[in-house]
Amino acid sequence: MTAAAKRPASVRLSAGLNSALNAQAKQLNISKDALVRQALINMLEDIEDFNDAQATLSKGSKPIPLSKLKEELGLGD
Repeated sequence: MTAAAKRPASVRLSAGLNSALNAQAKQLNISKDALVRQALINMLEDIEDFNDAQATLSKGSKPIPLSKLKEELGLGD
């Protein structure tokens, strides 16, 4: 993503959440912006995955047990 493509956004955080954000960013040695950006990306991907799974199940597809999936992919215990 180029600098020109980025759009600023602002959020209001409680003092506790801001403190936790500062601490984690410092521990990871990254900026608060980078930490929030990655958290948003992860959350949006999780929501998309959940919605995809719900859509698949609503079409009548049956879930595959994790053990069977691991076996099919050759990812033994």
